[in-house]
Amino acid sequence: MIDKITVNLGKERSYPILVGCGNLGEVGEHTARLKQNVSGVFIVSSPRIYGLYGEPVAKSFKKAGFRHVGTGLFPDGERNKSLNSYSRVIAKLVEFASRSYGANGRGGIIIANLGGGVVGDLGGFVAATFNRGDSSARVDYIQIPTTLLGFVDCGVGGKVGVNFPRGKAVVKNLLGQFYQPRLVYADLDVLKTLPRRELKSGLAEVIKYGIIKDKLLFGYLEKHHRDILSLEPGALRHIVKKSYNIKARVVEQDEKDRKGIRAILNYGHTVGHAIEGANLHYKHGEAIAVGMVCAAEIARELGIFPQEGIKRIEELIKAVRLPVRAKDCRLSDILELLKRDKKVVNGVNRYVLPTEIGRVIVKQGVDNGIIRRVVRKRLE
Repeated sequence: MIDKITVNLGKERSYPILVGCGNLGEVGEHTARLKQNVSGVFIVSSPRIYGLYGEPVAKSFKKAGFRHVGTGLFPDGERNKSLNSYSRVIAKLVEFASRSYGANGRGGIIIANLGGGVVGDLGGFVAATFNRGDSSARVDYIQIPTTLLGFVDCGVGGKVGVNFPRGKAVVKNLLGQFYQPRLVYADLDVLKTLPRRELKSGLAEVIKYGIIKDKLLFGYLEKHHRDILSLEPGALRHIVKKSYNIKARVVEQDEKDRKGIRAILNYGHTVGHAIEGANLHYKHGEAIAVGMVCAAEIARELGIFPQEGIKRIEELIKAVRLPVRAKDCRLSDILELLKRDKKVVNGVNRYVLPTEIGRVIVKQGVDNGIIRRVVRKRLE
């Protein structure tokens, strides 16, 4: 059975999220329904992921009638979400388009991002920038996530891009676009080959959804985290569908993050992104886990969130074996990266802070002394 969740963005820009188990071999059939006169699929992936799933996915596209199937591969890892990887992939796309369709491949290609959040972000950015994203020559893309993080966060919402180095650190997602996919196609069975560390990393984003919008989801995670870590199908389907629905409804209200509604999705990401930039060995969810605890403690310092709430957040994060303190990060690097955070406007910071489990606010101009004190406490 495949469950369908729709992201409603108006005529011709809405798209479905399809969630199932054992349905990877049907992705070509669903992709073929999206757009007429498209005969080529260009798969963006990593060598490791393509080795696991590339053959059945490519076979599905060919079976569905796509005459040309090409690939652009780049290495796994956040450090490879870079302009170098972007150049590598887009060079392969240009070669594929020229060989199959002429110089620009107008209207003839769909990009299929097969992988986790890094692949989805970079592949989406390739699609957004090829032919300038012009509607007359648009290259659409679909997401085929292979990680829990890719399922519940990076695959939906249209934020695509790459990181950019600043000295010894890296600024997350400094270069990017809003460019929505045409389809998100999730087969939960792929999580069976997901490394344990990646599974736990993805759970950080699910915990985030519970904190910002759904106290019942948070409670479900408290009771069923062992089932989820054991890959129990019903528990996985429940949290993935809940997460997709929460993000879809937020994106529908504030697609391009201009109304302040979508900002709540950044809970834990301000400090979390700084930790990622200061130590590239952290997985995204690991850094966000620490960032969520920091945001909760900032809220307590401001008198808007109780200690009991911090305890629940910290205990759940520990229960799924994610960190609540950051290692091998310098306070000075984190504070410098916080100044460059994309949510800073005219030098004024913005933090998403909880007021209770299931509800957050966006607070501007948080005292830097509080931030320094909280972050220092969470460094090892």
